[in-house]
Amino acid sequence: MTTSPHSPSSPPALPIDSLLPDLRAQLNTHMNVLLSAEPGAGKTTRVPLALLHEDWLGGQKIIMLEPRRLAARNAARFMAQQLHEAVGETVGYRIRLEQKVSAATRIEVVTEGILTRMLQDDPELNGVGLIIFDEFHERNLHSDLALALAHQCQQLLRPELRLLVMSATLDADSLSEKLQAPLLHSPGRGFAVSHFYRPLPNSNVRLAEHCAGVIREALNAHKDGDVLAFLPGVADISRVQALLQETLSGVLVAPLHGQLSDSEQKTALSPAPAGLRKVILATNIAESSLTIDGVRIVVDSGLERRMSFSPASGISQLQTRTISQASSVQRAGRAGRQAEGFCYRLWREEEQSRREPHIRAEILDADLAPLLLELLHWGADLNDLLWLTPPPAASLSQARQVLTQLGMLQPDAPLRLNEHGQRCAALGLEPRWAHALLCAQQLGMAAEACELVAVLQEWPHQQRHSDDAERLLSQARRQQGLWNNRVRPLAQRWQRQLQATSSPNTHDDSPAPDSGPALDCSLVIALAFPDRIAQKRSANAQAFRLSGGSGAELQHNSDLHNADYLAIADISGGQPDRIRLAATLHRNSLASLQEIAPQLFSERTEIGWNDSGQLKALRHQCLGQLILNSKPLPALSAAEWQQAWRDYFIQRGLSDLPWQDDTNTVRSRMALAAQYLNRNGAEAEQWPDVSDQGLLQRLDDWLLPFCDNARNLRDLNKIALTDALLSLLSWEQQQQLAQLLPTHWQVASGSRIELQYNNDPNRQDDPEQPPVLAVKLQEMFGYEGQPAVLNGRLPLLIHLLSPARRPLQVTRDLPHFWRNTYAEVRKDMRGRYPKHPWPEDPLSAEATALTKRALSRRQ
Repeated sequence: MTTSPHSPSSPPALPIDSLLPDLRAQLNTHMNVLLSAEPGAGKTTRVPLALLHEDWLGGQKIIMLEPRRLAARNAARFMAQQLHEAVGETVGYRIRLEQKVSAATRIEVVTEGILTRMLQDDPELNGVGLIIFDEFHERNLHSDLALALAHQCQQLLRPELRLLVMSATLDADSLSEKLQAPLLHSPGRGFAVSHFYRPLPNSNVRLAEHCAGVIREALNAHKDGDVLAFLPGVADISRVQALLQETLSGVLVAPLHGQLSDSEQKTALSPAPAGLRKVILATNIAESSLTIDGVRIVVDSGLERRMSFSPASGISQLQTRTISQASSVQRAGRAGRQAEGFCYRLWREEEQSRREPHIRAEILDADLAPLLLELLHWGADLNDLLWLTPPPAASLSQARQVLTQLGMLQPDAPLRLNEHGQRCAALGLEPRWAHALLCAQQLGMAAEACELVAVLQEWPHQQRHSDDAERLLSQARRQQGLWNNRVRPLAQRWQRQLQATSSPNTHDDSPAPDSGPALDCSLVIALAFPDRIAQKRSANAQAFRLSGGSGAELQHNSDLHNADYLAIADISGGQPDRIRLAATLHRNSLASLQEIAPQLFSERTEIGWNDSGQLKALRHQCLGQLILNSKPLPALSAAEWQQAWRDYFIQRGLSDLPWQDDTNTVRSRMALAAQYLNRNGAEAEQWPDVSDQGLLQRLDDWLLPFCDNARNLRDLNKIALTDALLSLLSWEQQQQLAQLLPTHWQVASGSRIELQYNNDPNRQDDPEQPPVLAVKLQEMFGYEGQPAVLNGRLPLLIHLLSPARRPLQVTRDLPHFWRNTYAEVRKDMRGRYPKHPWPEDPLSAEATALTKRALSRRQ
């Protein structure tokens, strides 16, 4: 499809060709350019070759980032063919576990984290003149990160470095503005694609059955061309493949997904044998960057499976969801690459316009611990980088917790890597596995640990015949083909990286490979996932509790039912979460873990009382939320009592304290003061947070000093709780509290009436909780203003009462009541309470709590 300017043969014309002169001109005058090209335009294989001999490139390399390994390999091979060269000469590629480049390579197609690693190793990217981000509309996390780092490299270190972002369907205007880049647009290939909609007839029909039926319909309706069917996952592909092979003859059915070997993927991409039609069953791996010869028909399920990460649980869940409009356009375009095509969509036509317009950015749903490690290693502030979609704050916070738990951050600078963190980042692995392998190296079991992690990452899910990681490793060793092709090369590469990043003392202290201890699978996994160490809930159950606090269950056919503790390598989110792969964690492994990572363990004292009132105190050794062992404490020191009460309140809350009316009033007044008086100025004295959470965070400052003599629950009733709360305030604040939020209000009659503070300290953002002044209506005669506290900022809620102290009116605007409502109240009440004054003009009357007779006697 694409060739060198010096090739003897001319390739067939593609839509992108007419745009290439304009693209060259824009890159000659701009550092950044955005190219929007519709499916079939030919941008992936035409553009790099067209720019190879530009003067501004100056003989430097072009790096092109592809989101998928299959597309990267094929793009490089195709471009090399156009130059009549082998891959690895002018055009090469680098992907995980495979690279074909040489000193002569000028165009490198790379994928996944390869570009990020290149930037980390050489922040100036010496020898690179252009970076092309292909298929950026897929919003891959690695692409977003690589663009952010490359853009900062350009801004700070390499102003001559050019960036070209190519996409099919994207919010191009926004990206163009952020990059300050001109936007060019190329139409796609001009072959029409006819669309047909075939939704599932009802909920009883399974997707696989329906998809197989539509494929058979399409083959019968269109006698020429192969079929490319998009399905959400490998399991769906296997089901459709089985159904088609039972009912079709003269048709080659070939799966296409990321878990297949190179030869299996090649079968799907190669032309069908003579006399056969081909049906390719693919995940979204074939959605873009691939032209599969012979495909004229697309059958689109409209679904995809994507990983969704929960910051709350720390668990990723593979979810099936509908694709965007952009993805549906990409998929349909596969049918119109070489001739008129046909697309069958397995949803209703009216649903198409209701789908999301663009692909959802992976950064919104991903575990961001790897991204945060890369950013800290790069040394940039997150806010200084260019993000089309900024990383979510909750996911970044969870990522920071993970790096802290793994011991990668400096204690005094929680956003700076320590030496261990720097070594983990230099490995280029996910932070959990980098940490585990470095620790395994210190224990002398690095070689086997690398093999274990390679199996956990690379072994196909459909070939997992056990959920026991040790058994899986043993089974994998016996399958030499997969072991030699996928496991051993990755493990050996990691071993070389470990040796290259070793600290100077590592080799002195580590045993020789042959003399090291046997591999402890559970320890390696526990080091990587300390938040997924699990404890069986009961002797006969398959339910476990994780150290992070959540629960999970083994599968019914599990090989791990006899384990009391597990180190979990793979868990799927759901109701409940399911343990998919783990290793039995023995007590000696837990002891080794405590030696290596003591920060994961803690001690907690729990106190309670039995029915006879006797003290029951236990000292727990804990791993996160798990209690590993306990021992009784016959007596506690004063410090231990303080810790015991601290743990008691943190676990049980504050409900056991003597919350009397006067104490609740003080707490409510303090909450109002914090709500209305706290300011952002550094010189201002902040009022304490007296919500349950705020008080629990400051137990040492107010409550525990008043618990010095408390030795049982009954002693809690002796605590001067009001004094304890007020101890949170300075002397000046206590004076302010009395002045600005008084306990009583003197009304017009002279009576001092207690104010009712009903605001909830746990809802300090609620403005509709003013103090209540409950007063007889007659005692407010003659008062023209509106009572308020906090220097008039908070009007009181006035409950105007009848002589029998029943509510007549509730108002926060007393002048309005006198002018507009009082007359009606007087009309209704003067007959019911004739002994009490009901003057026509309340503002000129004397405020009183007396009856008319009592008033006359006094006069």
